[in-house]
Amino acid sequence: MNETLIYLDPEWKNILEDNNLGTFEQLWQLKLTSVDEGNVGRGKNGWSKVCIFSFEDDKQLQHTVVIKRQSNYRSHTLRHPLIGVPTFLKEMESIRRYEQAGIPALKAVYCATRKINGELQAILVTEFLSGYQPLEHILKNWQEQDRPARQDCAAIAKACGSLVGTLHEQGLEHRCLFPKHLFLRVNKDRVDARLIDLEKTRWRPRFEARRVRDLTALARRSKQVTNRDRIYFLRAYFRISKLDAHAKSLWCQVAKRIDKKRRS
Repeated sequence: MNETLIYLDPEWKNILEDNNLGTFEQLWQLKLTSVDEGNVGRGKNGWSKVCIFSFEDDKQLQHTVVIKRQSNYRSHTLRHPLIGVPTFLKEMESIRRYEQAGIPALKAVYCATRKINGELQAILVTEFLSGYQPLEHILKNWQEQDRPARQDCAAIAKACGSLVGTLHEQGLEHRCLFPKHLFLRVNKDRVDARLIDLEKTRWRPRFEARRVRDLTALARRSKQVTNRDRIYFLRAYFRISKLDAHAKSLWCQVAKRIDKKRRS
């Protein structure tokens, strides 16, 4: 058995060890229920599943983490074009990149891989985003219930625009920017936003290209928002008080791309 520890948060080390969660095997053998059906493929008998796990430590403090486990679930890269690497390693790399760039996202707890009985297994543990909910759920509530006050909708749009703007300013493209991957914590005086599912994030030198692709993905799946919401989003995205020619041009490109996809 060949284990490789990729990352362990020093603040979590004792917490995990004291609760019999400090080794790969202990995390792998946990009996957990997946949040969805998971993914299959990307390798021989490959699979990947996500679970939420809560536990109480000896000081009666409650902890909640997201535990992702996978086997033979790989992604091909320039360094590993044939065999590929576990997709969790790519996400762990992106988590580090986001943190270094100051982009609010997931916080890693533990990441490791091991080879056993011909399988390449991987585990990624992240802190649960307590108090947050995906934009997808917020927009669904807007559709099924009365929309909140204008200023509340504006605050959410601005938080999303600011976060995505920061992402693109750092030269990064999320490549899977859907409402379900943008998490928000809404308080009375502020809205905090974070990004998840970072595996596909890429650095992209062509500035407009990364903007158009990501914004198209987000806009296509955010049909509940109004034109006013989009204006708030774009103002925060560009950090401007009034839409200028550049902002309008970008949105025209996004709208054309959406229309093209709708027709195809």
